[in-house]
Amino acid sequence: MESDTLFMNISSDQIIISDGENDIFLERNDVETILGPKLVQLVDKWNYTKIITLNWPWWFTNLRVGTLCMNILNTVMDNKIVFFDISKIDLYKKAHEFWILPRYWIIYIWQRRNVWVYDFKTCEKVWQYSFDELKEKELSLYDTFTDEVIDENYYPSRLWYTMIKTTFDWNNIYISYWDKVYCASIKDLNLKELKSVSPNYMINPSITIPNK
Repeated sequence: MESDTLFMNISSDQIIISDGENDIFLERNDVETILGPKLVQLVDKWNYTKIITLNWPWWFTNLRVGTLCMNILNTVMDNKIVFFDISKIDLYKKAHEFWILPRYWIIYIWQRRNVWVYDFKTCEKVWQYSFDELKEKELSLYDTFTDEVIDENYYPSRLWYTMIKTTFDWNNIYISYWDKVYCASIKDLNLKELKSVSPNYMINPSITIPNK
């Protein structure tokens, strides 16, 4: 079965590109030189006209480079690409409402002093820890989940048991947590067609200005 849709997760430790059958993983250190040519190659070969992106929040580099390359791609393709941008928080909220995901989401984006815990019942950030504090509290944190990552050293060991998995299959997004699965389509998520995408950082990137 062929699809006109490509899925891109730019909101993890690696950028993940999926056509519904095969996944491509791009490490952050190489993404600036590899992602653009890879997207052009895929679109030229398979004539994709839609790209679904999973956005917000994660590595600033992946978000910035991912959205930049997609927008350049659409310019090169004479604006023939339509984007559907998915916010993680909206997707996870729906999965929580269907009793798939727990109440608390641990948000760790490699800022060691800035680990958030988001509450889907109150829809707000309820706690903020340093990475070391999180390690100490991992036994006491309950009813929690964490984002999917590829790097096995990313989380404290016990948090791996709370990690979700995100997959794509012919215009559907699947969120898996333990033995439960939430499935959502573009229609279910009420996504609008876009001609460009913007990085949704959630936390402002740190910018260092050199001394004159």
